This record gives sequence, structure tokens and C-alpha cells, in this order.
Amino acid sequence: MGVKVREKPPGSGVWWIFVNHNGRRKSKKVGSEEAALEAARKIEARLTLGEFDMDEEKPEPKVQTFKEYAELWLHGHIKPFRRDTTFERYGDMLKRFAYPKIGKIPMDQIKRKHIREMLLEVNRQGLSRSTVALVKDVVSGPFGMAVDDEIVQSNPTTGILRRMNLSRRKQAPRDVLNQEEVDLFLATCREHERPYYSMFLTAFRTGLRLGELVGLMWEDIDWNGRFIRVRRAVRRGVVGGTKTGRERSVDMTDQLFQELEALQKQRRREGIKAGTGLVPYLFHRRGEPLSQNSVRNVFKRVLDKAKLRRVRIHDIRHSYASLLLSAGVSPVYVKEQLGHTNISMTVDIYGHWIRSTDRGAVNYLDGSEAHPAAPYTHPAEKAKAQPHEIAP
Repeated sequence: MGVKVREKPPGSGVWWIFVNHNGRRKSKKVGSEEAALEAARKIEARLTLGEFDMDEEKPEPKVQTFKEYAELWLHGHIKPFRRDTTFERYGDMLKRFAYPKIGKIPMDQIKRKHIREMLLEVNRQGLSRSTVALVKDVVSGPFGMAVDDEIVQSNPTTGILRRMNLSRRKQAPRDVLNQEEVDLFLATCREHERPYYSMFLTAFRTGLRLGELVGLMWEDIDWNGRFIRVRRAVRRGVVGGTKTGRERSVDMTDQLFQELEALQKQRRREGIKAGTGLVPYLFHRRGEPLSQNSVRNVFKRVLDKAKLRRVRIHDIRHSYASLLLSAGVSPVYVKEQLGHTNISMTVDIYGHWIRSTDRGAVNYLDGSEAHPAAPYTHPAEKAKAQPHEIAP
């Protein structure tokens, strides 16, 4: 027996009463929170006295279809709290893959077989396992909300990818540039696209994401500490927080420090000449952050001029990490520089670049048994090495 009051979807101002009594459930939409709480108290009192008839009200409304409920979840749980790009991507996944298969089925009638058939269809289209897993994650969202609302008893998507052997594969970055290629790119950029040289040097020396790069402001640079505070990112022309929602500090190399110091002096001269003062953004056009598409186009032009293969601009970040790890830099340091939320993410993505040349270090496990200046020798081998005693 129980009566619950919930705002559904959260933040909508629409309040519902949910009654669970003798194995039966009822739900009713009530106006304000105050009205819902008052009505709930009255129903609880009548349930206690045995005076509440589950059939005296209007028949329990039909359970919403997956599409109806998913739209509530999308606009109530995703749009207010996640980035616009996430909201749009999730909506696209639902429209392309979920709604055609299970959109018209009531939430409480969807079984694991429906989910399995939907995911197999996505897989049959030749899409990656990561895409299949993303579809599963998006579909799981509305069911998680439905479990909380006591519309369904369990989430039918739980563990289904493992049973289908379609879990995400851990993939290495698609491509990276080695040190010689990075040097060639920067030299070519300096010669043919000089206005963008400082920006691409910053990218290769910090591993910043593109949105973080174009969102850099002069106030983010700590000249004394020689590091950059990554505080924001630009997405589709809108300035917001970083991908993880957290700030981080990224160290500058000596070369980058000198380049940005010279760039600031140049920007000050430009501001005095234009009468605008120093523009807040490091890399801008008419005072506004550069568009990401324009940066991508310049990146492609420089690659072509340098006769380098076409890699993604995000592979600058991968190149940064791979070069550091190949040089023996601690994965923990690289993780902090990249802004990963945990070290496992860094190791999963870049583990094959982590140096493993210190094979002799295993001898430290021998402790006092091994002479510090000589290799360890097994006792049996020592016995063989002893000269035989000659009987008197």
C-alpha cells in the first residue's frame, strides 16, 4: 500500500499522484504540488480506513507508448541538463532506430526480445558496435525513468549487449602524427597560414579539444606558473563549460610560452591601432571566437600543403597524448593534462603507447636475495657452480 506524489516530467510544474494498493496501481494528474499533496493525504487516510475503492475513480489511463514516454524523458531529463548537441544526438537516435521498432508499443508491454530485435537491426545496417551501444544507452533512459515511476518493474535493456556479444570494443584513436610529422605540419603552417600558427602550436602542445582551443581567453593564462586554465568550450558558437564540466590546468612548453607572449604583444598593438583594446579571446575574428568549421578547413589545407595524410583535427589531441606516453611520461600526468575523469580512460585509449622498456625493474622484487651489483642467480644454479670437493 502506498501513495506517492511526483512532478512528471521534472521541472514541468505538472504533478501526479500514484496509488499502489493490493497489487493494483492508479495514477492521476493533479494541478499544483500543494493540491497533489493534499489529495494524497486524503487518499492515504481512506486507504487506512479501508474506504478507498480503486474503481471509484476514472479508469486508470492507458500506459503511454515508448515514443510518448521517451519524448517526456528527452525534454524533461536531457534538454534541461545536458548540452544541446547531446539532446539532438539522442533525439536523432530515437527517431532513426527506436521509434520505428518500438515507438507504438506501450511501455509495460515492451520485452527484452523487442530490444534485442531492434539492436540486431542496427547491427545489420553495418554500423559500429559503439553506435549499437549508444542506441541501447539512449533507449535505456526512458525505461530507467519508468522504473522510478513504477510503470515497469525492470529495465529490459540491462545487460542485453553482453548476452548479444555486442558490447563496445575498446578502440585506439584512428590515427596520430609522429614528432617529425608534427614538426612538418607546424613549419608548413608558419609558412602558408601564419595567422593560425599560434593556434595550432597551442593545440599540439596542450592537447586541448577544438572547442576548448577556440574558447581560450587571455585571462586563462598564468604567466608566472606557465600554465593555461581550461575553463570553457565553444560549441556551435555558444560559449559553455568544458566537456566534463570541470576546469583543469595544462602546462605550457617553453616554446608555447614564448609564442603566446609574442602573440599577446601583437594583439595589444592591433587593439591600440583599432581603438578596441585587447580582445579577450586569443584566437578570434572580429572579436568573436573562430568558428570550428573554419579551423577545420585551415587544418585540411595545411595537411595538403605539407603532403601529410588527412587526419581528423581531434587527432591532434591523440598525437599529443601518444608523443608524451611514448617518451615515458607518466599516464597519470597525461590524464590530468587531457582532463580525463579517471586513469582507466587514459589507459584504455592510449595504453599501447605507454612505454614498457623497464623490464629489468622486475628484479627489485628479489629484494635482499639479489646482490645490488649482480644479477640474481637461482639457488640450484649456485650449487652447480660450486667446485666439487675432493675426498681426502
